[in-house]
Amino acid sequence: MALDPIHAFYCRKDFLDLAQACKIKSNGICAICGGVFDISYLRAHHKIELTLDNIDDPQITLNPDNIEVLCHDCHNLTHGRFGNTVGQKHVYLIYGAPYAGKNTYVNAVATRNDIVVDLDAIHRAICICGAYDKPDAVKRVAFNIRDMLLDEIRTATARRKWQDAYIIGMYPDKFDRDIFVKEYNAELVHIATPKVECIARINQAGLPTSARDAAVGWVENYFARYRD
Repeated sequence: MALDPIHAFYCRKDFLDLAQACKIKSNGICAICGGVFDISYLRAHHKIELTLDNIDDPQITLNPDNIEVLCHDCHNLTHGRFGNTVGQKHVYLIYGAPYAGKNTYVNAVATRNDIVVDLDAIHRAICICGAYDKPDAVKRVAFNIRDMLLDEIRTATARRKWQDAYIIGMYPDKFDRDIFVKEYNAELVHIATPKVECIARINQAGLPTSARDAAVGWVENYFARYRD
């Protein structure tokens, strides 16, 4: 499933650069509530909502006059992301190859009220390890934490205070993705970056040789297994 045009737009560098510039220009002030926040807690919100009819119009999508900077709470109240109703929980499975841009996408659209489940981040949180280094001694703990979070998402009711959930992973096998659709009512978001671009990003990342080789190996494995 290809990334739809609206989702894809939020991954684009020109939008991410514009959003960051708008947040800096705001001096951390939310345009609605007037509160002052660290810019990492702010979101660039399109006053005219993006639709399939206007997504190719830069006067809408990339016009600073059409963007206001909001805090997370005001953003949730004003702009129910992708048509979501405030208070209604949604689950997104963000999948694709290593270095495809999955985390970049989630960082652009998620808020501090959302749950993000990322096994790589869990490993880094519980032990001293680098990218693609998952010590055998803590794997069971990392998987248990991930499964606890997934169970929270699967069984959550509207009374839970968190808003939406973003589950990040490669998930090249359609069978595994279908489980999330069936059991979590998840929306699939495929970050469909080509293999050559993923490998180019790895080579530009300045990783140690062992980590670089491991990352390239995971990319090759993903594309060998991927089925739409």
